[in-house]
Amino acid sequence: MATPKTKTSKVWDHFILDNVKKVVKCNICKGDLAWHGSTSSMMEHLKRKHVGVLEDDSTRPKRSCASPTAMDQYLQRKRPVPLQQATALTNSILTMLVKDMRPMSMVDGEGFREMIRQSHLMSFKVKETIKEVKSALTLTADVWTSRATEAYLGVSCHFISEDWEMKTLNLATMPLEERHSGVNIMTWLEEVIAKYDILPTKIKAVVHDNGTNIVAAMRMLEEKHGWASVRCSGHTLQLIVNNALKEPSISRAVGAARHLPDQWVLLEELTQGLQPFQCATVYLSGQEYATASCLPQLVKGLQRSTQQTHFETGAGKAFLASAEKGINERWGCLNTISAEKENPIVLSASLDPRFRKLKFMGAEDGTRVQGTIEVLAIKEVRGSEIQGCERVQQQRVSVPGRGDKSALDNLLQSDTDSL
Repeated sequence: MATPKTKTSKVWDHFILDNVKKVVKCNICKGDLAWHGSTSSMMEHLKRKHVGVLEDDSTRPKRSCASPTAMDQYLQRKRPVPLQQATALTNSILTMLVKDMRPMSMVDGEGFREMIRQSHLMSFKVKETIKEVKSALTLTADVWTSRATEAYLGVSCHFISEDWEMKTLNLATMPLEERHSGVNIMTWLEEVIAKYDILPTKIKAVVHDNGTNIVAAMRMLEEKHGWASVRCSGHTLQLIVNNALKEPSISRAVGAARHLPDQWVLLEELTQGLQPFQCATVYLSGQEYATASCLPQLVKGLQRSTQQTHFETGAGKAFLASAEKGINERWGCLNTISAEKENPIVLSASLDPRFRKLKFMGAEDGTRVQGTIEVLAIKEVRGSEIQGCERVQQQRVSVPGRGDKSALDNLLQSDTDSL
C-alpha cells in the first residue's frame, strides 16, 4: 500500500491508496473506491456514509505547523455546502485575492461574509420554487463521464409555471464513487428528490438515455412510484443513425472515398438520407419548447422518409434499410396503449392541437386514447376547484437553423396537412 506524495486534504486520514489496483480503501468501512487522481469521490463517500467523521474533523485543529490564515478559518466554518460547490467557491476567492492584490484579511469583512451567505441561499431558493409549483414535475437523469474518467449523475427537473412558461432547475451534478448499478442509480435519484423535499407523487415521468443500468433503475422506480420511463428521443435517434452508418459497405466506401472520386456519389446519397435525421435531432434538442407530443408524428415522418427515398448505390440502399429497421426496433412500441399502463407520449400528442386527430395510429386505438383523456379530465375537474380559465393562444414554435423549418414541416405533417 502507498499514499500520495502530498497529502494536503484531511480525507487521507480515513483512506489508504493502493497504486497497483488503483483503488482507495476506506479505513472505516473497509470499502474500496476507484481512484481517479482526486479526493472528490472519497469526500463524497464520507459525506454519504460517515457523516460523523466529517463533523469530528471540522472541530479538530489542522495538522500543519503554520498558523491558519483568516481565510482558512472562515472557509472551514462555512463547510455545509456540497464539496463541488465549496471547491469552486474557494478557487474563485483565491483568484480574486491574487488578481486584485487584496489582503487575506479581506475575508473577515462583514460585507464579504454577507456576499458568501447569499450564494448559500441557492439550494433554499430551489426548494421554495419547487414547493410553489402546482403542476406536475418531470425529471431528466443522465450518467456521464468527464475527461478525467470521473462519473457524475446529473439531475434536473422541469415544470410549467402559472404563466405557462417552461422552467428548468438543476438539482444535482454529483460524483459517483460506487458502481452504476440499477439499484444504486435508483437510490441516488431518490436521495436527490429527498434533498429538495420533493414528494414522489409529484413526479410524473423521468427522461433518460438508453443505458442498460439506468433503464433498469427506471423500471424499478416505475414499479415503486409509478413514474413513467421516457427514453431520450435524441439519444435513440443517434443510436439509429450510428448503427446505420456501421454497415460494412458504407464504412469501406467512406474510407475509400478519400481516394476514389466516384465514391462521392455515395456520399451525396448519404447526405440526402441523413438530412431528415439531422433536422429531427435539432428539433428534439430544443429546451424552450415541448417535444414529446411531436414524437409519434416525427417518427412516422422518418419512416416515410426512408420508404420514399430511393438510392442507386448498394451502400445507400443498405443505409436506408438499416435506418428503417432501427426505427421499427427502437420505436415499434411507441404508440402502444393499454388499460393497465398510460402512455405519456401518446397522451401528450392527443392534447397537441396539431395532432389531435391521432392520424399516426389506428381508429380503434385513437378512440381508446380519447376516452382515456376524457376520464383524466373528469378526475382533474373533480379533484380541483375551477376558479376560471383563460384562453391561451397556441403558437407554433420555429426551430433555429437554416432550412430546418421546411424540412421539419415535411416530417411533422399536422392535421391541416395531407398525409
